[in-house]
Amino acid sequence: MSERRRYKTPPIEEAVSEFRFKPGQSWDPTIPGKLQSKLSNEYAGEPQQGSIVEVELGSQEGTPPNLRLHQKLARTQLVSRDGRRMVGIGPDVLSIHMLRPYQNPSDPEASGWNEFEPRISDALKTYWKVSKPVGVHGIGIRYINKIVIPENSVKVEEYLRCALPVVSGLPDRLNSFMGRVDYAYDDGVRLVLSQGSVDAPEDHVGFLLDIDVIWESPESATLDKALEVIKDLRDRERKAFETVITNKSRRLFNAD
Repeated sequence: MSERRRYKTPPIEEAVSEFRFKPGQSWDPTIPGKLQSKLSNEYAGEPQQGSIVEVELGSQEGTPPNLRLHQKLARTQLVSRDGRRMVGIGPDVLSIHMLRPYQNPSDPEASGWNEFEPRISDALKTYWKVSKPVGVHGIGIRYINKIVIPENSVKVEEYLRCALPVVSGLPDRLNSFMGRVDYAYDDGVRLVLSQGSVDAPEDHVGFLLDIDVIWESPESATLDKALEVIKDLRDRERKAFETVITNKSRRLFNAD
């Protein structure tokens, strides 16, 4: 990976790494319990059940677009004692989560990506031993950033280079905004960048910057290949993040 820029107060609300496996044998409901027994030192909290609902915009010919909700099987979550680190397990899917604080300012060498990467590796290797999947066909790494600015009115473009352009003839003040762009690398990897206004404390302004990097393949990837891919996706995510923020944002994050 390329050299990373470290921030004392990174804006990361949640970092997620997800692996989707080739459908193989039928789902074994004992897998979450087996994983918990092997990962109990890191995830000693009470397991939780979370329903997975996907929202899709679609339409049929001659009818207006509408939202469709797809209810999926519940995903079991293994949780750390403080509730800030999680592993999600469901049929042919594994996810690893790190909630704020992503990085410990007093111990940056043992936190952030230096903590997240081993958690990803340990969870995936353990899942592989317990579930024996056919292989991985989808891998994603996603960073959800919340940028909070201690002012009651700001120009978004001063903090995000990907912000909506200023249009001559329209009011200068922006009350709220939302945008989503799906990019494609030459090798087929996708980068989905979402941004928009979010709630913030009084006399503050909040922006969401959501960067999701996705690898998909019809071929089954091995364990070693999956671990290589996740590092590459993380590298692309960091480059994308540094590309879209401004120096004013960097000062806000208190870069070293």
